[in-house]
Amino acid sequence: MEFQEINSFLTTTLEQLELQWNIKTLSTIANQRVPDFITSGRGTLLRADIHILWTKWFLESICDPEKFVSANQNYFHILNAVKKRVPIIFPSITKQEQKQITRYIAELIDKEVQRKQPRSRISIDRETKKFLLDLYDQEPRCWICGHEFSQLAKEKFLNASNDQDISLPLFIDYITLHGLKDRHTFIEVDHVIPFSRGGQDDIDNYRLSCGWCNSHKSDRISIYDVPFKLKTIKHPKLGRQSIPHPFWIVRLLSVRQQCEHESGCDKTVGNSQLTVVYKHPDGAMNLTNLKVVCPEHDFLGSDRLISRTIAEKLRE
Repeated sequence: MEFQEINSFLTTTLEQLELQWNIKTLSTIANQRVPDFITSGRGTLLRADIHILWTKWFLESICDPEKFVSANQNYFHILNAVKKRVPIIFPSITKQEQKQITRYIAELIDKEVQRKQPRSRISIDRETKKFLLDLYDQEPRCWICGHEFSQLAKEKFLNASNDQDISLPLFIDYITLHGLKDRHTFIEVDHVIPFSRGGQDDIDNYRLSCGWCNSHKSDRISIYDVPFKLKTIKHPKLGRQSIPHPFWIVRLLSVRQQCEHESGCDKTVGNSQLTVVYKHPDGAMNLTNLKVVCPEHDFLGSDRLISRTIAEKLRE
């Protein structure tokens, strides 16, 4: 990219803050092509999640699923409501096309209404748990971060009556705080598509996850499901540091699933525990400044670890 194009984008987007309540300025900003250097290789994830969010907003603006759930109304009520709005939203298309898009939009909204209907979870029995463990052969790991489950964690997973405590680490990763709680090292069954978002309670939607990833993934599906404000902490050696929302880490790891070291690396969540570091050491740890790495390529090394006592205070 030429210097003038870089300079033009930055100037247009950031140096007119006082004019960003002006529709003409907003139109100019919106019509720019976002350069790759802005997203730092995260453009696919950023754009995909925002497009999903915009589409969701569009559908909800026509019919709020919550209203139809609370009123216990079915597909035909949704279809009738959509039929009234489509000619207003799409006045230039033919009557036949309006009928087709009406049915399609109504079906999408009805699916969202169905997802919000109360459902009962299926209790996962020991045989299903054993089957899931067997899928991982001899080295079961978290499908998101690659955390290797201990033998005790596997025994507790299969035998709920096992009340033996799992040994927790003395030093904790200050970026994730993984291992600070007992649950973080437990084996849990994660619904890839969250159950509350319509995910099925079946083997195809199950994955083994560590408690840290499962708890921070929760029912979220988009990076825009959590606040953008970064938390800052005072590291005993590195000084003031920003740390990303844990779900950003989970979302990035679940999508990438392999080390992103520049030289190339064969480490994946299937054979190594992965984590994130910053690309630019003086930059904030937002999504465009995060890089997935394996232990071998983690340049933070021991600086990543802080005492459990300090980590407990950071959690507060």
